Amino acid sequence: MEKSSREKQNARPPGRASFLHFGGGRRYTENGKEPAAPVRHEGREKLLMDAGKRIAPFGVIHLAYIAFFLAASVLYALHYKRLAARRRETADRVLGALVFLCGLCEYGVSALRGRLWPDALPLHLCGMMFLLTPLHALTGGARPGSPAARLHGFLGAAVFHPGVPGVWAALLFPDWLDLPFLDLQSLSGFFAHGLVSVYGAAVLVRIAEAEDRRALFRRDLRASALFMSFGAGAMYLFDRAAGTNFWFMAGPSAGSPFAGAYARGGYGAYLLAFFLAAAAVT
Repeated sequence: MEKSSREKQNARPPGRASFLHFGGGRRYTENGKEPAAPVRHEGREKLLMDAGKRIAPFGVIHLAYIAFFLAASVLYALHYKRLAARRRETADRVLGALVFLCGLCEYGVSALRGRLWPDALPLHLCGMMFLLTPLHALTGGARPGSPAARLHGFLGAAVFHPGVPGVWAALLFPDWLDLPFLDLQSLSGFFAHGLVSVYGAAVLVRIAEAEDRRALFRRDLRASALFMSFGAGAMYLFDRAAGTNFWFMAGPSAGSPFAGAYARGGYGAYLLAFFLAAAAVT
C-alpha cells in the first residue's frame, strides 16, 4: 500500500543513526535532507507542538530556557567574583571547553543529517563564538604585554560586545524550534549559546574589576568595531559568492524581528535596521 504524503513527510531519511532522532525525530521532506516547516496547532502552540514535542516560540519550554540561562549568567557572575585568579583561569578553561563541545555537537549532528557544504561551516557570529570563547580561555594566563595577552584582550572584546548580544538574539529567536524538545541538535544548540552568555558574565566581572575601566572600555569598543566591520564585510562578500546567509547579510532568518523591515522596505531597509540594532547592543 502506498504511503500517504504525511507519512512520507514524517519518515526518517535512510541511513541516519537512530540516536540523532531521540525525542520524536525531526521532520524531513522526501529528499531526506532539508527540514520542512513545523506543523502548527492552534490552541496548543503556547505549550508544546505536535507529538514530537516541538518547542513553540516563547512558549513554556522556550521561556524556561531563557530564564535558566539568564539566571545561570547572573549566578555565575556572583560566584566568579569570589574566585581567586588561579581558579578563575581553571573555570574559564572548563567553561570554554564546554562551549566548544556543545557547539561541536550542534554542528556535527547537523552535518550528519545532511547539511551541505558550505552551510555547515561555523561562520555565523554564534558559530565563531563557539571557537573564540575557548581560545579566549586558553590565552587567559598569558604574560602581560605579550602577543598572547593582546590576543586575549581582543578576543574578550569580541566575545563580550558582539558575541553575548548575538547569542541572546539566537536564544530569543532560534531557528531550530522545528526540532523536538529532546532532540540532540536542539539541546546542544540551546546549551552552546547559553554557555557563551554564562562565559560573557565572567568577562563582565573582569571588566568591572579593572582599575581603568574607561580605557578598557575604549579599547574594547575599538576592537569590537574592528571585528564587526571586518566580519560583516567578509560575510557579505562570501554570501554573495557562495549563496549562503552567514551573519544574515543576505536577508533575515525565519522568525527574525527584522523580517518586517525586509518585507516593507526591502533589502536596504533590512540592512539599515540590522546594523543600527547591532551598533546599539554592541
